[in-house]
Amino acid sequence: MNVDEILDEMDEMLEKSRAFPLAAHKVVIDGDRLRELINDIRLNLPQEIKRAKLIDYDRDRLMNEAQQKAEEVVRTAEERAKAIVSESAILAETKRKAHELLAKTKTKCDETKQATAAYVLQSLSNTESQINAALAQIKKERETWEKS
Repeated sequence: MNVDEILDEMDEMLEKSRAFPLAAHKVVIDGDRLRELINDIRLNLPQEIKRAKLIDYDRDRLMNEAQQKAEEVVRTAEERAKAIVSESAILAETKRKAHELLAKTKTKCDETKQATAAYVLQSLSNTESQINAALAQIKKERETWEKS
């Protein structure tokens, strides 16, 4: 179960709980089950973070591969141009195209990096919001129980 599913189950548990006699805003829930779900969140959260780090690692790996491939393409283009034609105009055109390809590749890598970073930040933000909401609800319930 992932963190979102656990939080959904906690929410469902609250919705299905019975109202406490003479206090409609208070409910009776299975404390052991709620504690299990909280522990499940604690266990799953590091996996979510690991997954985000893996995405970040993959992004860096892909960017490095793309950079190496772009450099290889530039190197190959330059070698072919020298071997086939020695005229400076054709050689200059080939270099220009290779550098243009390298620039496009770098731009694509930067866009991928930005999109990945935005996705990771959004995922972490969503997870943090859900956990904060669940903790706020738990604190509220605990305070309610402490008052009664």
